[in-house]
Amino acid sequence: MFVKTPTKPFIWHPEDWETAKKYAKSQPHPENDKESLWEYAQKSPLDDSSYVLSRINEYLEKLKNQNKDE
Repeated sequence: MFVKTPTKPFIWHPEDWETAKKYAKSQPHPENDKESLWEYAQKSPLDDSSYVLSRINEYLEKLKNQNKDE
């Protein structure tokens, strides 16, 4: 599955939630090769969706800054 890298941070909106979920499930976990970014962002099934979106946005920000340095 190919999902484009988002160009703006996700906000709490149903469409953004679905897009963020699809994106995160298509990306590798930053620390564990056997999981996706989704498992990294949703550390617990009880996590509030705003925390999950925040973690995905933090990952995107790091990725953006990393690409600037290259």
